[in-house]
Amino acid sequence: MQPPILIAAATRPYPGERANGDAWRVDWHGSACRIAVIDGVGHGPEAAAAAALAVDALAAHPALGPEESLRLCHGALVGSRGAAISIAHLDPVAGQLSFAGIGNVDAILRTLDGERHLVTYPGIIGVVSRTVRRFDLSLGERWLLLMHTDGVRSRLRIDALIGEGHATLDALAEAILAGGARPTDDATVVVAMQGATIV
Repeated sequence: MQPPILIAAATRPYPGERANGDAWRVDWHGSACRIAVIDGVGHGPEAAAAAALAVDALAAHPALGPEESLRLCHGALVGSRGAAISIAHLDPVAGQLSFAGIGNVDAILRTLDGERHLVTYPGIIGVVSRTVRRFDLSLGERWLLLMHTDGVRSRLRIDALIGEGHATLDALAEAILAGGARPTDDATVVVAMQGATIV
């Protein structure tokens, strides 16, 4: 029997702001799940409003795959500031990750074979329409997926943070946020994994 997918997140608004322009959402389908990380353009109430539109659209259609989910969000965000969105669908039974992203929400997949940065395409959901491409990757026996908005530095020393031996995935997410959050933006980290120990 496959061990369950574990998910943890850490987020904070732009320093001094109460509204968070970042958001995240998880929808489950049996043992599989869809994870969305959303970064409303800019920060403050208008960015938070754009992110909320995406969350609401995804909540209404929890079974859509990454490509269809991005198209849905694009229609929902027209007239707003827009957002960068990356969406991952994790299926542990099939051993597969499906991923699609528009804008600068980064994703890194760590497996026993190494680390892979997933491709996102330029654009703004709700503002600049473009062709969406899905990528399918094998997960393997043990893996860890990190997704974060551009309020978190992309050149994080993930190996060093993981090497600190955090007891839980929640602690790892908080450590990544604390160690990598920029002082000039909202910041969000979502981490998912399967396996007995953090990869």
